[in-house]
Amino acid sequence: MSGPRGEGHAATRASGSVGLGVLDALLAERAIERALLRYARGVDRMDRDLAASAFHPDARITLGGTVADRDTTLDVVFALVARRTMTMHYLTNVLVELDQADPDRARAETYGIAFQRSASEPPHGNLVSGFRYVDLVTRRAGEWRVRERLTVSEWQRVDDLAGQWPIPEASLRGARDGSDPVSLPWPPAGLGA
Repeated sequence: MSGPRGEGHAATRASGSVGLGVLDALLAERAIERALLRYARGVDRMDRDLAASAFHPDARITLGGTVADRDTTLDVVFALVARRTMTMHYLTNVLVELDQADPDRARAETYGIAFQRSASEPPHGNLVSGFRYVDLVTRRAGEWRVRERLTVSEWQRVDDLAGQWPIPEASLRGARDGSDPVSLPWPPAGLGA
């Protein structure tokens, strides 16, 4: 389905999915991105089940020089973030490369920045870090999840308390439990009615 100048082939090459239809490639890429975002939200909201849903149950994860299964890694991650008053993960550049030989396999490289705050460990508990996830992602039973993850640390810095601006008391604040605004019923009552 190429146009007069080969636009169809260019679009297929751009999606990294020669052999797959463009729509199938876009749907796969979006499903993979959503899995990555579930992990970030799960960690930040302290929702272990949501974070786990980004990975196959038999996933292997390299984090901080240690290779472990999904559940062991989540034990470590959730013990660390429980010591923080807040974490916020930004997943920015996501490049998904679908395997041309296997429509159920892809590699995703994701750049990220994480902010962490702690009331009990200043200043070292207040970190800003840059990282990348290099993931082997596979589709099983129609669902894309991470099968293997390499967590690559790029940089870290301490965010001293003196440089932080207090959030006004009247402001809506995030929570790490079911009271967070994202946990409210959807669609919101009174909005857009």
